[in-house]
Order: sequence, then structure tokens, then C-alpha cells
Amino acid sequence: MFDAYIGVLVLWPLVAGLLCLVLRSPGVRSTLVLATGAILAIGALGVASQVPFTANPGFLSSETALKVAEGAAFVFPAYFLLRGLMEKHLLVIVFACLQLVLAVVGMLNMPEPQAIASAVVCDGLSLALVLIVAIAGSLICIYALPYMKRHEEHLHLKTSRQPGFFLVLLAFLGFMNGMALSNDLRMFEAFFEATTLCSFLLIGHDNTPEARKSAFRALWMNALGGVMLHSGILLIEKQFGIVDIHAIINPALWTGVSMLPIALLAVAGCVKAAQMPFQGWLLGAMVAPTPVSALLHSSTMVKAGVFLCLRLSPVLQSTNTGRILALAGAFTFFATAALALGQSNAKKILAYSTVSNLGLIIVCAGIGTPIAVAAGVVLMLVHAATKGLLFLCVGDMEQTIGSRDLEDLRGMIAKSPVTALAACAGAIGMVLPPLGMLVGKWATLEAAQADPVIMVFIALGSALAVVCWVRFAGTLMSGKSIEGPHAHTSALTNMPLLTMLASAIGLGMAAPWINALLLPDADAASALAGGWGVMPPLFVVAMLAWIIGMKVLGRQSSVPLASPYMAGLPSAEPNSFVGALGKSWVLTEGNEYATELFGEAKLTKLAGVLAGAFLLALVGGAFI
Repeated sequence: MFDAYIGVLVLWPLVAGLLCLVLRSPGVRSTLVLATGAILAIGALGVASQVPFTANPGFLSSETALKVAEGAAFVFPAYFLLRGLMEKHLLVIVFACLQLVLAVVGMLNMPEPQAIASAVVCDGLSLALVLIVAIAGSLICIYALPYMKRHEEHLHLKTSRQPGFFLVLLAFLGFMNGMALSNDLRMFEAFFEATTLCSFLLIGHDNTPEARKSAFRALWMNALGGVMLHSGILLIEKQFGIVDIHAIINPALWTGVSMLPIALLAVAGCVKAAQMPFQGWLLGAMVAPTPVSALLHSSTMVKAGVFLCLRLSPVLQSTNTGRILALAGAFTFFATAALALGQSNAKKILAYSTVSNLGLIIVCAGIGTPIAVAAGVVLMLVHAATKGLLFLCVGDMEQTIGSRDLEDLRGMIAKSPVTALAACAGAIGMVLPPLGMLVGKWATLEAAQADPVIMVFIALGSALAVVCWVRFAGTLMSGKSIEGPHAHTSALTNMPLLTMLASAIGLGMAAPWINALLLPDADAASALAGGWGVMPPLFVVAMLAWIIGMKVLGRQSSVPLASPYMAGLPSAEPNSFVGALGKSWVLTEGNEYATELFGEAKLTKLAGVLAGAFLLALVGGAFI
């Protein structure tokens, strides 16, 4: 039974994608995508009912499968090298060559590692990622069906590229599940590199100059991450002769030996998670169609990076390597929260916020205590649902009015009420109790109480995030309504939005108890419990705020609306007033973005240098 569930999760998405490529009918494609969502959900629930467990499915543990994984160490870099040569992209060429050199070294100079007892080990952390991929990933693929039709109509394409698009999109889900479940470093690396290939193809899907530039930026950065990963694996093989991931994360194994291999793996995770100074590849991914951005941000690619770091957390606890990793994550959390505050592009706000929240999960991994890991898992789950929801909402609003600028989205509640309300709920869920992001931040602060620097970074970043998300929600709900009839969206658009919304709220409300199911040994809930239950003051405050808010809203209909005070004499022209010296002024509405403080031109280079120094110290600290 285990083999069947694992086969469904890993192999079926690839099979469905190939069928989408071969059977090019839109109706067949829709059926396959919907069926894949249902099949992945069944597979994930089947795995959840049995966790924790170990297994040895033939397609992941046989000699042939291992040969395929070892071959992938050559095939993926060779393809990257070919594309780099075609594009004449120096960094892609250099890092692809380094990966090939490492593959040759591994084949010729490394002894055969010890056989592993179980090719698949599914624990709470693995299950969390599988659930993210199966639910959030499937919903995004369903959302992509109507979205890509409108997208190609907008581009006036004569020949649809959707068959290839859905092949890569669905295969991405299978590769992520394979990575989540693999207990063999060689298989893990193969799936890890496969996600790099998928992201490259999806970001460059539209084949515009900007899309190609962003795709190759993502490729060289993640190829660098691949170099770090392969280097760490080779050092582990040389040092211990093992590739069993759960044996490697035994703290006793690292007593009195260099932590350099772990540091290299952690850097690989940071690159994959788009941590500063590597955030550029994720920001560039905004040029891709919205389903790609949503998938990369919520349920694939970047989650692979934080998953790797959380997997290493038992070894990182109470080490210099772990402390530096936590500092690097905390700094990224703060710096990118500030950068998000200086943006008016809605997708860029979401992108910087993603990097920021992933930095918080990296903090949890670096601290490595049970409560920190529990907080990291909560953040990973809730962020996937909430950020997936927000990206889908912004994509729908962009297709409705033709802009993603926050100022152009002012008053969107009148044009697309369902989408705007869902986006507001997602934004509020990022910062307010009792939803999961705030619970996760609270638990992270609890875990980081021994390090005041990390606590300051988290406090400052959280404050900036509150301003950013309240401004985001307020803009959609206020101001002059966008003229025109209500936008009509299809059921395949609304269903993923509403399901994501329900998931975000449900996961957030259940956050204090999630870890009792996923990480029963973490004992995180009891660490935050009082005499009346888990974090009772937070829930009491939230319920009081909800009751008061509903009463205020209920009275709004009887309150007369007044125009804003315009500091001058009334004018015959609408929305204008007469000011000093009889000059006429037009009233304009807009947000303050404080670009002189939080603009990219001001912060990116300085923050990138400091974040890069943290990652260099991470590798250097492994020698101490």
C-alpha cells in the first residue's frame, strides 16, 4: 500500500503531464489536471493516515533507479551547459561546468556508500511538504486552466504552448513529492535539480527578452545552489561513507568533526529559498504567468529550500553553524520586509514578502530546537496557503483591469468583490491573530529568546509587515470604485481561490495543534500553553476584536458619508479645491511608499552585501 501511495504522489503527475503533451485537446487537459488534483489529494491523505513509516518502492530503491539518479547528476548540468552556451551566459556555463566536474569526481573517486535500509522515510516534516504540494500545488494547476487560456488570448498566440506548459507544471509537483519523501541523498539531489530545470522552463515560458533574462538568472543562481549541494554530499560520502539522510542528521555523528558539509547543504537551501543576496531569481519570476509565480512561491521551489534547512535542524541546534544561519534568516526577514514596504507593484510586494517569511523559517531551522522546528512547520504550511491565495487573487485582478500596480487596484472591491475580499482576508491573515502566521512568529520569538539580535530583527520585520499588509488590504477596500460592471470569473478560477481561502483560515486557526499531529515529539504546543489552553490570550483578543468589528460594520449603513477635508475653498470642479493665492488643486489619493527609505535603490545593494557576508560566515564558521 505504501508503494502505491508513493507512486501516485511521485509518478502520476509526470504521467499526466506527458498525456497533456501528447493529447493536446483542451478538454482532455482539463480532465487530466482535475484528476491529478484529486489523485494527489487521495495519495496525500493515504500517506497521512500511515505516517510515520518507511518504504522501499522499486522506482526509488532499485539498482536501476539509483543509476538513473547518478545519471541525472550528469544530464541536468549538461543541459544547463548547453543552454548557457546557446545564450552565451557566462555564469550558467561556469556553474554547470562545476557541477559536471563534481559529478565526475563523485563517479571516479568516491567509494560505494553503505546501502540504506529505507529509500523512503515519511515523517511529519515530509508529510507537511507533501500536503502543501498536493493541495496548494493542485489548486494552482486548476487555476491555471482558465488563466492560461486568457493569457494566450492576450498574447495573440496562433499556436498554443499550453501542452508543454502543463507538462512542466504537473511534473514539478511529482518532483517535489519525490524530494520530500527521499531518504537517499542521491535521489534527493536528482529531484532537487529537476526542480531547477522546471523553474527555468516555467519562468521563460513566454519567451520574451525579459522572460529569458529572468529564467537564466534563476538558472545560474540555482546552479550555484546545486554546486553547494553536490559539494556537501561528496564531503559527507568521503567523511562517513553514507547517503542515508536520517542517519546524517543524527547529532552524534557530528561530534568533534567539521560541519562544513552541513553548512554547504544549508547554503544550497538558502539559494533555493531565494534568501538574500539570491532573492533576484524569485523577483524575476514575476514575469512568468501568475500560476508559475504562485507555484514557485507557495508550494514548490522555495519550499524545497526551507525543507532542506528544516531537515538539517537536529544537527544545527546549539552550533555556530546554526546560530549564523539563524542570523542570516533573521536579517533577510527584516531587510526584505522593509523592501516590500517600498513597493507599489502588487506582485513585487508578494515576492519580497515571500522571501521575508522564508527567512523566518530559516531562523527556525538554524535554532533547531523542537519549538523552533514546530514554528517552522506552521509557518511553512500557513504561508503556502496564504501566499498561494494572494498570488491567485492578484493574477485575477491583473487580468481584470490590466495592471498589477497597487494604486490601480484601489477600490477593487466594487469590480471583483469575491477576489478582493479573498485577497484582503489573505493579507490580514499574514499579520493578525488568531491566524497561523502570527502564531508562527510568536513561537519563533519564544524559540529565539536566548538571542536578542534575532529577536530585534523579528520584531522590526514583523512591524513593517503589519504596515505593508494593512496598506495592501485597505487599498483594495477603499477609495473611488473602479468603474465598469462586475468582473465575471469562471468556476475554475473561483474554486481554487475559495478553497485556498478556507485552507488559509483553517490552517491558521488550527496552528497551535498542527504540530501535535505532524511533530508529536516537538511538544511545541505545551511550550506556549497556559491554564486555559494554548495561547488563550491571543484567541480571546481575536474574538473580542471580531465581535467589535462586526458591530461597527453593522452600524456603517446609518453613518452619513463625508468628503475628505481639502484644506481650502470649495471649487466648481469635482475633487478639487482652491488653495493659497487662488490656485486650484486636484485631490488625489495614494499610499506613501517611503522609497527614500525603503526603495530598492537604497537598500538592495547594502542588504545584499550584509546577507552575503552572513552566508560566507556560515561556511567559514563550520571550521570553528
